[in-house]
Amino acid sequence: MLDKFKYLLVREEEGGIAWVTLNRPNKLNALDLDLLDELCRAVEALVLKEEIRIIILDSAIDKAFIAGSDIEQMAGMAPLEFRHYTIFLRRLVHAMTNSEKTFVAAVRGVVFGGGNLVAMYCDFVFATEGSVFAQQEIDFGLLGGIPRLIYLVGPRKAWDILMTCRTVEASEAEQVGLITKCLPEREFEEYILNYANRLISKSDVAMRLAKTVKKISEKADLETAYEYENELISLCFDSKDTQERLAEFVKRRHRKLQT
Repeated sequence: MLDKFKYLLVREEEGGIAWVTLNRPNKLNALDLDLLDELCRAVEALVLKEEIRIIILDSAIDKAFIAGSDIEQMAGMAPLEFRHYTIFLRRLVHAMTNSEKTFVAAVRGVVFGGGNLVAMYCDFVFATEGSVFAQQEIDFGLLGGIPRLIYLVGPRKAWDILMTCRTVEASEAEQVGLITKCLPEREFEEYILNYANRLISKSDVAMRLAKTVKKISEKADLETAYEYENELISLCFDSKDTQERLAEFVKRRHRKLQT
């Protein structure tokens, strides 16, 4: 299933990293129903693979990560047809946020509308210095991305971005918390790979449970999130990896005190 796509290139690397590369160059990876369907199927299949821990979304073209929804297709939609379209987008977001896998967006070029929404639901977003982000739905008489953008950057900054439909350069996107880091092109891929491998070196159990706490923290009040986290912490102690990591720390501490 993972190698039978028209608009995606999917590859798995040793160590638990998978790449999902969007490849619809003539439309700058604009999200039509076909591409959305492929993204949903690819992500859902990778999520079910126990050996995969990190899923990196990137683009085969430098001009765009995802240039938004396919406006040409959308312009001809009736209300129920558009509702059908949004079901695919919500299905993709649901697969990303409800999975315990870590999602990384490797962004080059434009990231507009629905494309920005996909990036915003990744756990980490890295972008080249020339990348630009925008939610331009209001220019088309539509809405989109409002709740997630407000959650990430706060209401004042989000409202400025949403109401003006302006583009946000990667450097500003980092400053306001829209992305994780803005990077020079020359070190982009190397940095992301090193970062992914750094994550792979961490406890799988702790990372998976942390993703669950992250999801709850975005929906529940602070006290509820703390209580949920406390319950999950206790589960870590059933992990052999956790026990070994704690024991190794104690050994290193004793050796240091003896020197």
